[in-house]
Amino acid sequence: MKTKQCQVLVVGAGPGGYVAAIRSAQLGLKTIIVEGERAGGTCLIRGCIPSKALIHAAHTFHNLAKHAKKDGHMGISIPGPAELDMGNLVGWKEGIVDRLNKGVEALLKNAGAELVSGWAVFQDAKTVK
Repeated sequence: MKTKQCQVLVVGAGPGGYVAAIRSAQLGLKTIIVEGERAGGTCLIRGCIPSKALIHAAHTFHNLAKHAKKDGHMGISIPGPAELDMGNLVGWKEGIVDRLNKGVEALLKNAGAELVSGWAVFQDAKTVK
């Protein structure tokens, strides 16, 4: 295992962690941020953002279904029933999450904070394994 030194160690790259790491790096402090999964936290990776994307898609699907009726809706009609491809929907949602995750990683890198993948286990007050 490689030994690294830093002035600031941030555990977790959720919204609180990555903002703290970015700011400490901007202030010129050698900063390492440790994340066990993907940068962005629960909201970005598997909570708020993915669920809102799926809710938006469901709303869009529902609205399209209105237009598939015999007389359409608001003068708009589509030739057949709206169809949902779950694989494409999940891929679209994951694309949104991936772009935002890469954005957080770029913010950390551009600020000069080092993102380390793994779990931080404190050995003592100043040593993390």
